[in-house]
Amino acid sequence: MNKFFLFFFILFFSSFYSPIKATNNEIYGKAKVIDGDTIKINNEKIRLLGIDAFEIKQTCQRSNGSEYDCGKISKNALIEIISGLPVKCITKKKDHYKRWLAVCYVGKLDIAENMVIYGHAVTYKKNTKYKEVEKKAKNIKSGAWEGKFILPWDWRKQKR
Repeated sequence: MNKFFLFFFILFFSSFYSPIKATNNEIYGKAKVIDGDTIKINNEKIRLLGIDAFEIKQTCQRSNGSEYDCGKISKNALIEIISGLPVKCITKKKDHYKRWLAVCYVGKLDIAENMVIYGHAVTYKKNTKYKEVEKKAKNIKSGAWEGKFILPWDWRKQKR
């Protein structure tokens, strides 16, 4: 089945349902995408918990050896997932940049999980929540898994 058809199918049906009620802090509203793993809702910066997306200036390599802007593609993928729909984030804590770390949803669709399955982000270091999804993305050569890339945290270290 075409990946994009599957994505829109899930997005369409998930918009009829709301996510499970949470007891933690919630931030809800229209989101502005900052990059592939960071959004802003109501002046609150939110980092998607458990993933690390490619940096805006990061490039990756296709299987044929050509380079492409995987960081920009990652940001655009997040923009498409959100598609102007309201986003609900269940916050956990703030990171050292004072961004909320949160699991965010469009309907029942876990945004971070979607970024990982389509190969626009990887599971963040020791986090295990999305490891199985990442394995599937790797097996089907989804997104950046089709070629070669530097893990986002290693890419940031190289650029310092």
